[in-house]
Amino acid sequence: MHKKPENLLITWADFIDTIRNFFKSKGYLEVTTPILQIYPNVDPNVEPLKVKLNLGGRDRIFWLHTSPEHAMKKMLASFPINMFQITKVFRDKEYGRLHRPEFTMLEWYRLEANYENLIEEIVELLKLFGFESYEVLELEKAFEKYLGVVLSEDEEILKNNLVSYGYEFDDKEDWDSLFYRLYIDLEKHLGFDKPTFLVKFPSKLGVYSVLKDGYAERFELYIKGVEIANGWTEERDPNEIRKRMESNLRDRELPLDEELLKALASITSFSGCSIGLERLFIVVYNIQTLDDLPWIFQI
Repeated sequence: MHKKPENLLITWADFIDTIRNFFKSKGYLEVTTPILQIYPNVDPNVEPLKVKLNLGGRDRIFWLHTSPEHAMKKMLASFPINMFQITKVFRDKEYGRLHRPEFTMLEWYRLEANYENLIEEIVELLKLFGFESYEVLELEKAFEKYLGVVLSEDEEILKNNLVSYGYEFDDKEDWDSLFYRLYIDLEKHLGFDKPTFLVKFPSKLGVYSVLKDGYAERFELYIKGVEIANGWTEERDPNEIRKRMESNLRDRELPLDEELLKALASITSFSGCSIGLERLFIVVYNIQTLDDLPWIFQI
């Protein structure tokens, strides 16, 4: 772990160089994709920013990417090579100690690999910043350990469990709202002794990951109560991803990325991960808030 640096700009530049050199040393190709996209990412927990451009006398709608995920997956279909990107990303309705509408993201994809391979890679990266140990914790065990709650994918069972443990909630709350309310409390306990990788998420939280034995092959990394990384073994079945995307699009006026669905069928097995770099930077250097970073968006 490091003390807060005297010159944040120099330390940030060195920090980015360390990450870039790490991935290049492992044979990854650094790539660039457009920030402006025809199709937005439809993650239900992320709100994309719409941009209207006048091109050739015609108004058209585009989206600032919330991550380079879609564009990099399409690139993988034509150029099958391990790749990474460091880029600015944009998200609406996000501002606070750990959130900004504009921030720097590291995203990478590794062919013929699963989510466990990515965890091993992140552990190597974290050692460069002084983190010598880590833990892998199953989500259900984390709920029991820190919240005293037995997690279930069945809404009625979860509600009965919460009642028995003395938790109060509105009868109208569904599984998703109850889970995320509990999850926010759980996050406050994670990664203080050592970086914590949460694994074995319920299948309904699979995002675009492979599902196996009722669980999603994905992980989230926490350090000092801060979510740092989110990665998974990628599901490549276009029909399955279409179903998940259509579910995420309910009641949202966003287009579905048919180009991505077509590209998935051409990609070999692979895994992907993203890291919010300003978040990693502040936990490495014991900085309390994104407000202390002179280069980040401020209001």
